[in-house]
Amino acid sequence: MRLLSIDILRTAAIGMMVLVHFVENLSAQYSPSVAGPASREHLWWLPVGLAAPLFTLLAGVSYYSWLTLQRDRGIDDRTISKRTVRRGLFLIGIGFAFNVFVWLPEDTFNWDILTFIGSALIFLNIIRKIPTEVLVFGIILVAIISPALQGISDYYAFWVNGYFEYDFILSDIVLGYLATGYFPIFPWIIFPAIGFVIAPILFPSAATHSRGQRPSKLLLTTCLSIGCIAASVVLQQITFLSPLIYRKTMFPASTSYLLGAIGLSTLSLFALHRIVDKKEDETTHSHAFEDLAKWFRVVSKHSLSIYLIHHMIHLWPLWIYGLMTVGEPTAHWQKTLPVIFSTTLALFFCALVIPAFLIIDKYRVPTAERIMRWIGD
Repeated sequence: MRLLSIDILRTAAIGMMVLVHFVENLSAQYSPSVAGPASREHLWWLPVGLAAPLFTLLAGVSYYSWLTLQRDRGIDDRTISKRTVRRGLFLIGIGFAFNVFVWLPEDTFNWDILTFIGSALIFLNIIRKIPTEVLVFGIILVAIISPALQGISDYYAFWVNGYFEYDFILSDIVLGYLATGYFPIFPWIIFPAIGFVIAPILFPSAATHSRGQRPSKLLLTTCLSIGCIAASVVLQQITFLSPLIYRKTMFPASTSYLLGAIGLSTLSLFALHRIVDKKEDETTHSHAFEDLAKWFRVVSKHSLSIYLIHHMIHLWPLWIYGLMTVGEPTAHWQKTLPVIFSTTLALFFCALVIPAFLIIDKYRVPTAERIMRWIGD
């Protein structure tokens, strides 16, 4: 089952990622007056905070939807587990390949979002039969202990220059995976886990709906979403706590940031589900609605390929330019173009994505998603 609300939000998430990555990688330190680790502060308008939480939360929702579909088709539990693990390993593998061939070999173990989502799928396969109450308790526990793990791991020592740096030793690699990388298990596993927990509210069984449980659960989840946003605002005012708790930062993912991102992501999902999916169920639609729905589905369906391609398109020329001019691939990283140019390039890329992938679908050109399904299923 595909829901338009999920396709819209995944399109929004991947669109935000494209914009952020083009601007940060090409323009974050373009002006000499703002060069340095704090240079991203002048890019206050970038949607840097919600894209990754929304994308990873939707991964949990989609996994539940896929799991339900497998069960409805009569696939046995053992086969479901094998398919899940194969998909997870595929994403981890493509994540490492992405780090090596796009971000260069020194970033092999930076633990970016692809390796994280692959790990999250394997984790969700392990915990998918655990009662919801236990999962919620686990999510709260991860949120509580994550700041302590970040502190014990000396998180900021890995981020001296504003990006993750590590030595090729086992302890740094393991710490990066667990607590100090770009998307470590603690605390980022919270987002796909929450997506998996709230998915049954979006995809209720007929029996649950007939007993009238869904409306009360929907109301409760909406209230909790608003409560998370309010708690995030309150935490930011309690400055005597650890900065890992009250500061609203994505790197590290502070408690305040987690609460705000969880609240905004879940509230957006439920609101859009009630508004858009209900309209989609109607018998008649305008041509404009159908066209928009088709475009959102195309982007959502190929979000993995788009994530990979948009990095290649702007990073590979950057590395080649650095080699040709200075002899160092990363010499011009973050200081190549004015912000207005990199923003325009990002928007131009987004405009080309839809017609490009419509053609790809028409001629059934192999994509990362098709390869993953071929390997996983």
